[in-house]
Amino acid sequence: MNEHRARAINALMVAMSDRLNIVTGKVEASVEQLSDWCGLSTGSGDKKSISRASRAITTLEELGALACERAWDEASRSHIPKIIWVTELFFVLIGYELGKYQAAQNQQLAWMNQGLIKQGETPITLTEARRRAKEQHIKRAFEHRARHHAFKQQRRQAQKLLQMERQQARTEILNGLIKMYSKDELEAMGHLELKRQVDQRYHALRKLATTAPPDTP
Repeated sequence: MNEHRARAINALMVAMSDRLNIVTGKVEASVEQLSDWCGLSTGSGDKKSISRASRAITTLEELGALACERAWDEASRSHIPKIIWVTELFFVLIGYELGKYQAAQNQQLAWMNQGLIKQGETPITLTEARRRAKEQHIKRAFEHRARHHAFKQQRRQAQKLLQMERQQARTEILNGLIKMYSKDELEAMGHLELKRQVDQRYHALRKLATTAPPDTP
């Protein structure tokens, strides 16, 4: 590994540690954000490049320190930002005792469950916490792209989808969501939760389809 790649990896690991969700092990930042924070981005605007950060993260993934998920969003016809999870090896590489992290993780999960119980909800496992984190990541990415990126293209896609019969449109949304989750995640989610997500997306797309572009007076 060359010196520049090693420096990029070191900087990124510090940034990821600072933005790590202790319970889920998910890095709450995109590759672009990490690249900007670490001073690894070059250029600006449409010509911005985050290739140095991307290559460093790929190296960490190949080493087994990170597990990254990539997904294509059928509804918006775009890739969602990469989901970055840390593994046990990540803590070895940053010199942090794994047992201490796991103790903090269990403590944070216990506090989270206390809050859920007070709200009359059922306690969750680490696996369910990770599934919910992924769900929120996908939802935020969908909403962000609808507001800020390629608005006209996204609106055309929404209009195209909503020209279908209601049930056909909902089926398209459902099929797109199914592709984003593993079999285990879908089983944990259950029919009612999946239906709720389809409902949310359908109503969001209806709103997007009738929203004027930002530069319209």
